[in-house]
Amino acid sequence: MKLGRESGIYGGMAAPFDASLIPEPEDEGLFPSLSGGPLAGSDPEGPETVWQLTRRVQAALEVEFPQVWVVGEISNFKRHTSGHVFFTLKDERASLRCVLWRSTLARQACRGLTAAARIRRELKDGLEVEAKGHISVFEKAGNYQLYVSSVKPRGTGPLEVAFRKLKEKLAAEGLFASEHKRPLPRFPRRIGVVTSPTGAVVRDIIHVLGRRWPAAEILLAPARVQGEGAAEEIVRGIRNLNRVGGVDVMIVGRGGGSLEDLWPFNEEAVARAIFASGVPVVSAVGHETDFSISDFVSDVRAPTPSAAAELVAPDRREVLAGLEATARRMARHMRHLVERQRGRLALAARSRFLAHPEELVLARAQVLEDFAQRMRAVVREAASERRLRLERAAAGLAEHAPRTKQQRASAALRMAAYRLRAAGRTLLEHRWRARVDGLAQRLSDLSPDRVLERGYSRTVLERTGATLMRAADARPGDRLRTHLAEGELASRVEPTEEPRA
Repeated sequence: MKLGRESGIYGGMAAPFDASLIPEPEDEGLFPSLSGGPLAGSDPEGPETVWQLTRRVQAALEVEFPQVWVVGEISNFKRHTSGHVFFTLKDERASLRCVLWRSTLARQACRGLTAAARIRRELKDGLEVEAKGHISVFEKAGNYQLYVSSVKPRGTGPLEVAFRKLKEKLAAEGLFASEHKRPLPRFPRRIGVVTSPTGAVVRDIIHVLGRRWPAAEILLAPARVQGEGAAEEIVRGIRNLNRVGGVDVMIVGRGGGSLEDLWPFNEEAVARAIFASGVPVVSAVGHETDFSISDFVSDVRAPTPSAAAELVAPDRREVLAGLEATARRMARHMRHLVERQRGRLALAARSRFLAHPEELVLARAQVLEDFAQRMRAVVREAASERRLRLERAAAGLAEHAPRTKQQRASAALRMAAYRLRAAGRTLLEHRWRARVDGLAQRLSDLSPDRVLERGYSRTVLERTGATLMRAADARPGDRLRTHLAEGELASRVEPTEEPRA
């Protein structure tokens, strides 16, 4: 299958590497002609060396910018083993290389400004800082840079804030969830690559795949990997590889760089295109310490593009070694199987039953006869046991027959009724006798005669025969009769004088 330039995808086998697979830049005016006339503005007395020109530029910058104060976001932060610190200050439109010498850190520590260890600990990528220093030129690289004399953190930079907000948003939507991660195919036949066609990344990937798995076909979806419009081209490449069909796995990535260089892989459109891809995606952005949104949303994250190529394709040498080991095990197993079957065949050939089959039939007939006898004995024994159990069951059934139970219950009921009547009579007789005796004793105790015996008397109004309870119930002249324990007394009511107030 051949794919043309109109599809935006370039295909080829993993090995051998063919440089013609990489499209040439369409703009032929990117590089000036080296065979033309002398450079414009050259000195008629003769050209100067690069070092001389660099020294002049350096002197001009040091005179023009002896002291600058700049604010920006840190990226590409590195601590050298010598103690020096290198980083880049950037904003939305430009970037500036910076150097913080170990001696500068030591001077700040001595002056009590900020300890060197604290500065190294606070500075990191994405941090917004204020830096003071002077501008000069690093002669070996020909780059102008800021030599920092003091630095003060201000907070998190805008790119870092945008990165964290987008990461939190996509994580809340479930784009990073492990249940959406798909396994990579073990033996891919067609591998898609979305990266720059002119960079070293695509050559590294093709080289690694050609060495490890040359049978795979590589489809390149060229896309810019930094700068304006790069995110749109990456999304287009992912969608084109999904539309082609037959792609088993896809690598999306680029080489290392600053945070702003890697920013297209932090775009929401790229993350959603990776999540919507029907082909498993391996993200290979930057170096091992670089992390992007694409790394979190992809199915597998590789530390480098070369590592991504090693992840998507097996090593043919290991596969061949495994196949050879399997073939040796199969051959060894087949030899053992043949030897075992040969031994069984030899044993069968020496068997007397195969030489005289009638003996085998007679032996089996005898076995069957033994089985028949044993079965008859077992049947007889089982029948006897069943008969005995049936007789026991009949006896038990007769014992528990309804009529028998009814007769027993009637007899028990009559006996219980008789006992109940007898117990009732006995109980009522004793209970009422005890109750009557108790009441008689209480009546005797409460009788007036018993009260009189204790020294009390009872006075009766003879006119009415009623017991006199109050003096007001008697009138002058009434006759009274007082009953004592022994005998009676008669008396008359006489008027009494009322007491004075």
